[in-house]
Amino acid sequence: MRSKTYLRFRLGCAVALVAFFGLPLVAAAQQVRANWSKDAPFSDYKTYEWIPNRQTNHPFFRQYVGEYVNYALQKKKKLRLVSASQHPDLLVTYHFSTRETSDLETYGYGFGSGWGGGWGWGGWGWGGWGMGGPMYSQTRRVPRVMGYLTLDLIDARTKKIVWRGQAVEDDVTKSGDAEEKQVANSIYKMLMRYPPPQSK
Repeated sequence: MRSKTYLRFRLGCAVALVAFFGLPLVAAAQQVRANWSKDAPFSDYKTYEWIPNRQTNHPFFRQYVGEYVNYALQKKKKLRLVSASQHPDLLVTYHFSTRETSDLETYGYGFGSGWGGGWGWGGWGWGGWGMGGPMYSQTRRVPRVMGYLTLDLIDARTKKIVWRGQAVEDDVTKSGDAEEKQVANSIYKMLMRYPPPQSK
């Protein structure tokens, strides 16, 4: 069992790296967006509480999301985690789901038209054959798993979602280390958009 000190150290390092470089940590294509309520009093939100989620089916993401969201909200956004009895301003939850899909990959090789007969020696000519376009090709399906991570901030008084961040990963890898980086990168990009800019 890893100690809490080690987890905090790992968490701090990973998020600090993302924040310092401001660059994606994984090669997989990623789309991140955020939406929010224009009427929500974001400047009044000072505390938050986690509420359970029932739509998470991926073990790697379950073990990382809470850590990185807490770090971002507390250290970067200056929100305070409290209990229900302390009447939080926001309720925080997330959902993660996956969808299996596949890509078509085509490759080929062969001989085609290339060198032509335009020269000869003593009446003997060479031509009409050589290297050219592929004469043989094969297409195969390459499976991959897309991941969808949604982070919701809910006004505890009205029980309405006031901010939602979403990240879509084109390919969720099998490696725990890579998936941890995917989580860190997704949450970092989402919460860059919190709080949203105030309209003038």
